[in-house]
Amino acid sequence: MPRPSSSSLAERAEGLFHLVDGQAAARPDHFDPAMQPRLGMNFAMLDYLGLAAHPAVRSAALAALGQHRLAAPGPAPRLGLTAPALALEARIAAFLRLPAAATFASGSDAIRQTLRAMLRPEDDVIVDSDAHPAMFDTVLLSRARLHRSPAASVEGVERRLSRLARQPGHGRLVIMVPAISAHGSRIAELAELAALARLHDALLIADVSHDLGAMGQSGGGVMEIQACLGRVDVVLGSFAKCFGGAGGFAAYRDPALKPALRQGHWQTTALSPVNASAILASFDIITAPEGRRRRRNLHGVALRLRNHLMADGIKVMGKASPLVPVLLPAPTALARTALLESAGPLVTLLQAPSVAGHAPRWRLQLTADHSPADIDDLAELIRDVTRAFDRRPTPRPADRP
Repeated sequence: MPRPSSSSLAERAEGLFHLVDGQAAARPDHFDPAMQPRLGMNFAMLDYLGLAAHPAVRSAALAALGQHRLAAPGPAPRLGLTAPALALEARIAAFLRLPAAATFASGSDAIRQTLRAMLRPEDDVIVDSDAHPAMFDTVLLSRARLHRSPAASVEGVERRLSRLARQPGHGRLVIMVPAISAHGSRIAELAELAALARLHDALLIADVSHDLGAMGQSGGGVMEIQACLGRVDVVLGSFAKCFGGAGGFAAYRDPALKPALRQGHWQTTALSPVNASAILASFDIITAPEGRRRRRNLHGVALRLRNHLMADGIKVMGKASPLVPVLLPAPTALARTALLESAGPLVTLLQAPSVAGHAPRWRLQLTADHSPADIDDLAELIRDVTRAFDRRPTPRPADRP
C-alpha cells in the first residue's frame, strides 16, 4: 500500500478544514481506491488473538457442521444443550475456577438474562460508569436501585458501599464493573473490589469481555493478573472478542444460579454447536504455548503504540490492553478520522452518546497479528494527521469576512 507523504496529508487536511468550518459532514463518502487498507492496517477489528480465521478454529467449526443440524437458536430448556455447548460450559467454569457456568448466544444476552434472573427490586446496585449499556438497562428494568460510580474507582465504590450499608433497611448490595472498560481502557482493581464485597456482604459481578483470553500468563485476564480467579461472584463475558466465535457466558460462585436461569420465565438462548465447537478449539490454542506467544505479541504491540503516541504528545487513555483509546478535539474529530482513513488505516471513532460529547476518541483495536511495522506505520500517520491539523494557520483579521 503506498503511503502518502506528510505534504499530501496536509493538502487533504485543507479541504477538510473547509468542511469543518462549514459544519458539513467531514467524513467522505468515498476513498482513493489506491489507499484501501491492507490487513495489517485494520485497527477496527475485535479479534484480539487473531483466532477468528485460525485454521484449527475453522476446522472445528466445519466438523461441527457435519455432525449437528444447522437450526435457528431457541430456548435451551426446549431444545436441550448440545454436547459441544455442555463441554464449553464445563471448560469455562474450570478456566475461571468457579463451580458452574452457562453459555448464551451473545455477550449481551449473557448480561441481560443473568441479571434478570438475579436482581430484585429491593437490591442496591453500584454500576461502574464505563459498564456495558446492557448492565444499566437490566438494572433499571429489574426496578433495583441504581447507583453510578466513577470509572475504575475503588474509592468511589467504597464510599457508596459504606453509605448504603449505614442506611436502615437497605437491600442486597451488588457491585458491577468491567474488568477493562471498552471506551477508556481503564482496568478495574478486581482483587480490591472482591475484598470490599466480602467486607460488606455484597455481590461482585465483573464483565471480562475485553481481557479474558487476551491477557495474563495463562489467558485468565485481569483476574489472573491480580490473583483473584475464583473470587468474583459472577463473571460475564463475550467470546466474540478473543475466542473466534459468537457467543457469551456467565460463571457463578453460587451454583444454584445456573438452574434458576434454566427454569420458567428466565429461559436462555442455546449457543449454536458450531460456535461452541469453534470456541472450544480457541480454548485449546489460548491455553497452549501458541496462545502465550500470541498474548506476548499483542501486549508488545499495545505498548509499542502507546509509547509512540505518548512520545508525540498525543493523549492516550487508560492502561495497556488490546484497546488504545486516543482522545481527539471535539470540533475536528470527524475530519481527523477522515484524513487518517484516507491514508489507509481503518479505525473506530467513538462519539456521543457512546462517550461524552466533549471527549470523542479513536478506539484503536489491536490483534496479535499486527506487526511492529504496522504499529510504526500507524503511529507515523497519526503523527502526520495531528501535525496537519495543529499547524493550521490562524486567519489574519483582514482575511476574516
